[in-house]
Amino acid sequence: MYRETEEFIELCKAMISQETWPDFITIDGAEGGTGAAPLEFSDSVGLPLEPALIFVKAALEKFNLKDEIKLIASGKVVSAFSIVKNIALGADICNSARGFMFSLGCIQSLRCNTNECPTGVATQKRGLVNGLVVTDKAERVYNFHHNTIEAVRELIGAAGHYHTNTLSVHDLVKGDEMIKLANRYFPDTVNTQV
Repeated sequence: MYRETEEFIELCKAMISQETWPDFITIDGAEGGTGAAPLEFSDSVGLPLEPALIFVKAALEKFNLKDEIKLIASGKVVSAFSIVKNIALGADICNSARGFMFSLGCIQSLRCNTNECPTGVATQKRGLVNGLVVTDKAERVYNFHHNTIEAVRELIGAAGHYHTNTLSVHDLVKGDEMIKLANRYFPDTVNTQV
């Protein structure tokens, strides 16, 4: 990771020296991908979203660029909690493909690249596409999106907030271990909270 982090630091320096930067950066974690990706790539290549997001946010803050550049988190963003967690870690926006694919009917048959998707989601074959009934699936996709947004509202309300932009990593507790996620990602904060 060292080389890759150094490359991003060099990009930040170049943005400052040129006084130009992008409107946004999408951080697509190694957790993402499709059934079209080779298994070894899906399982072993890339940096997970959480450490990448934390690093990029910290680097942009160091160079006073965070207010100029929006961060978009992508990579297995499926649930309301994953959205809230990524925003608390520094994302401004979350991309979600997997949840919408599931709501369309994806069964993860891992044949996306073969044009043989049995549910009709990832194919151009006329006989298979017919399995994707748009009027039925549109309602499912709408319900998934609506319910996910409602769950985000409930989570931020439970954390005592009115908007996602006031969330921080200190608001999140991992239920199965009863530890604040801040302690996992920023262990030096444990001493300040005792």
